[in-house]
Amino acid sequence: MNAELLLIIFMLVLCLLSLVTTGLIAFSFVQSINHFREVMVNGIPTTANVVRKYARNRIVFEYRDITGRLHRKDRIVLRSEYHRFQPGDSIDVVYSAQRPHIVFFKELIDRSRAAQQAGEQSNLDSSKQ
Repeated sequence: MNAELLLIIFMLVLCLLSLVTTGLIAFSFVQSINHFREVMVNGIPTTANVVRKYARNRIVFEYRDITGRLHRKDRIVLRSEYHRFQPGDSIDVVYSAQRPHIVFFKELIDRSRAAQQAGEQSNLDSSKQ
């Protein structure tokens, strides 16, 4: 009987851990989307400098916000980007005007804005027909 009870408790703990993990992943994903939208709407472009690179396609870069405060970020990048950047290189970034610690690469913001404009133009063209 004790073995059955322990098995049930173990299974319940595993289910609970799975639910918590799934919830944390979903929260992180939604938060990233909201941060991206925030930067899209009220982002401030600036130039960051690559400080260092290390294993697993990680780069560290620094930038200053409009008040002069220094921000340092550690990001995982695609392998092609990892090989393209070297310490001392400049990277164009866009950070949130409201929360300057939130930052995205300018290239990503530009591509997203272009896709958004193309979609809006496509909607306008289809509504005229």
